[in-house]
Amino acid sequence: MLNQPPPQDFSDFLDWRSLNESRTELLPQHLQQAARVSKLIHLSEQRWQVYLYSLAVLGFEQWLQERAPDLRLQSDSASIWQPALANLLAVACNIQVSDFKICLITASSLTDQHSVPFAALDIPRFVAHFYILIQVEEEQKQVAVSGFMNYEEYHRYQQTTQLKIDADWTYTLPSTWFNSDLNTLLLNLRCLQAEAIQMPKIIPITENNPIKELRQKLTKLGSQLKTRHPWELLTVKEGTTLLSNPELVNLAYEGASTSVTQPAINVSLWLRDRIDELSQELGWILIPFPVLSAMRSLQEEFDNIRAGLEQQGVNISPAARGAYRNLESERGCLRMYVITWMLTETPEKPEWVLLVALKPQLQAQIPKKLKLEVRDQTQILFEESLQDTNQSILYAQVVGDRDERFWVSVKVDDTVFDFPPFGLELEAAI
Repeated sequence: MLNQPPPQDFSDFLDWRSLNESRTELLPQHLQQAARVSKLIHLSEQRWQVYLYSLAVLGFEQWLQERAPDLRLQSDSASIWQPALANLLAVACNIQVSDFKICLITASSLTDQHSVPFAALDIPRFVAHFYILIQVEEEQKQVAVSGFMNYEEYHRYQQTTQLKIDADWTYTLPSTWFNSDLNTLLLNLRCLQAEAIQMPKIIPITENNPIKELRQKLTKLGSQLKTRHPWELLTVKEGTTLLSNPELVNLAYEGASTSVTQPAINVSLWLRDRIDELSQELGWILIPFPVLSAMRSLQEEFDNIRAGLEQQGVNISPAARGAYRNLESERGCLRMYVITWMLTETPEKPEWVLLVALKPQLQAQIPKKLKLEVRDQTQILFEESLQDTNQSILYAQVVGDRDERFWVSVKVDDTVFDFPPFGLELEAAI
């Protein structure tokens, strides 16, 4: 570490008034975005935790921009923005600051102990270089950074104390494990090499008996997953297998999603060159049709997508409209296009097309593996993987009626992106 003193007891500093220097104001749009994210969570108790963690991420971004604008932060891949994962794991892992992985932990001002999901500390895909405590005062619309520790420190403390995992799959960590000197945190983020903190290796997932057995168990549990916490239904060992495997995480979420009403991305508005609030908050950007010549790079990229699809026998209707957003992971950067148009417009039975296309961004690192899945409420309609991501476009096309919704999931190497369902909400568009 860079001139980092040993962790000190800063319980006297936990009073909110003593955190003036680290306090950051939350903006109205932060509260709105956090509320939108929380609505995608099935369990009501978990929904509130996800709301607070969403505010923690947005507040931390604001704080870092104010205190250290030279540090590059990327939070698109944060676990809290992935509904399937956040439904099981209320914590904000996989935030990137420069070359460091960051995990945010919401801290209480009323206690000197902090509850942290064991997965954030013990499962390699979630482990972070630094764990940062964030106090969230939702009523005051403020957050404050109050302490941090690095992974090696946690590992050393754990070897000494042998903390046990609580019944709700969390560890209870004392405040004394965290350093309250935030200048030291910023110094480490600026000057330390990520390799200086030894991290556990991420072992590639292979199909084995525990995974097969857990897949069968999750299928049987089905709707129970929407009303009961996973630790009420599974052992810690099964929880480790579940949270280590993105496909099992999706399966658990899908089992609860079939009978849960979710807000949908309203593509009927896209057909009128409008975009709904949910789409905007999730980062979708409308594609102007025809693509404006002023947007030359977008025009060239979309023309390449169109030409590639036409070579595979897929023709985009001149009346089509759509939107795109970027998907960024540790190992690659993609652009995801979602295009829609009407097949029939009879009031009795309107039919519409949903076309999803994925293509690595130009001059960006190319992921090694890419998987696209589209499903409706009852079954998977499309599932395909792409190994040569440098040469091909991965796409899916489905047709629905006015009452159908489609869920899309994209896996980029080991990162899974889930989205709210896409639907044709005609009444809302009027």
